[in-house]
Amino acid sequence: MIPGFEGRIAIPFAMSAQILGDCILSPAWAFFCSLIGSIIPSIPLILLTKKLKNKFFTGFIVEKYSSKIKALSTKNSNIKKLILLSLFVAIPLPMTGVWSGSIIAGLTDLKPYQSFIAIFIGSLIACSIILLVCIIFNNSTLIILLIALFMILTVIIFEIIRIIFNNIRKRKRLK
Repeated sequence: MIPGFEGRIAIPFAMSAQILGDCILSPAWAFFCSLIGSIIPSIPLILLTKKLKNKFFTGFIVEKYSSKIKALSTKNSNIKKLILLSLFVAIPLPMTGVWSGSIIAGLTDLKPYQSFIAIFIGSLIACSIILLVCIIFNNSTLIILLIALFMILTVIIFEIIRIIFNNIRKRKRLK
């Protein structure tokens, strides 16, 4: 349920004999547990974001996901919006998971139950992709886990650098 990690880390971790020894989970059980664990925060996040949308979410989050929010907030049909949301969550990369999708869904005009279904489908696809990679590279689960952690850390570092440079630019404009 940890933001950014979700099924992307949970499945390789649960199937890794190098980490867990004899206590590894079967692929089906690892898939099921990571899917349920990653989808649990979705409904509270969507509802909380919808409730706080006008009060607090005008700064960093809207700036970070503004292109996704605009794509979902335009006058497209709801089905197209839900497909876009599902595809966003389905990409098994850092910052494109259930947490990000739930916040984006909360900032749009989609209904919570529709958003949840779209996010669930996206998470199902993402977990399936990760499970498939883990099964194909069976003895390399630890390597997959390390690559996923490296990708997450890289995104976090680039995001911190971007925020620092944006703050420096804002300070220069104010002077």
